[in-house]
Amino acid sequence: MQLNIYLISHPIINKLSTEIIYSTSKDNCIHTHTYSQLNLFLIYEVLRRYIKIQNIYVKHLKYTKEICIFYPKESYLFLANIEEYGSTITNIKTIIPKVHVIHTIFNSKIKEYIQNSITNIIKKQKIIIIEKLLDNFSIIQLLDYLIIDNNINIDTVKIVCIACTNNILEIIGNKYPSLKIYTTKIINH
Repeated sequence: MQLNIYLISHPIINKLSTEIIYSTSKDNCIHTHTYSQLNLFLIYEVLRRYIKIQNIYVKHLKYTKEICIFYPKESYLFLANIEEYGSTITNIKTIIPKVHVIHTIFNSKIKEYIQNSITNIIKKQKIIIIEKLLDNFSIIQLLDYLIIDNNINIDTVKIVCIACTNNILEIIGNKYPSLKIYTTKIINH
């Protein structure tokens, strides 16, 4: 298994992930806010190596002005449960241009949506799958659908999750050894 697992150990991310994973709080508003912050930090960690920017220099008579823009040919596809990640996705869409989002409860509807709506675009996009806990086989079905059925290059796919189980990591590692996964904790099951 040569799976590329990036265990994010930033103190703020660790604190927030521990709150989410081991929370017994009944306050849904605080939990939702913490969850949204954590997701934003995790996505930041993935995108900081992923996003390309282009510097443009505008020369005026007395000075030169530098403008940073996102590389115009880059676009991103986020596969996430919109019910869980709605506020995070909204924040991302305001910061990063050319972001497409697909609700990922994996079923025939998602297959149909991908096939009918964005199959032509999807091969050019960088794909980020967002999960709270990577612990079941639905992620493998989604990866199979993207990589095998749609011939998506595995190097364009990244998974972001708060925690994942070692048995799912082993299965993914055997099937897709070059996949990159960003997480805060690995749980033994």
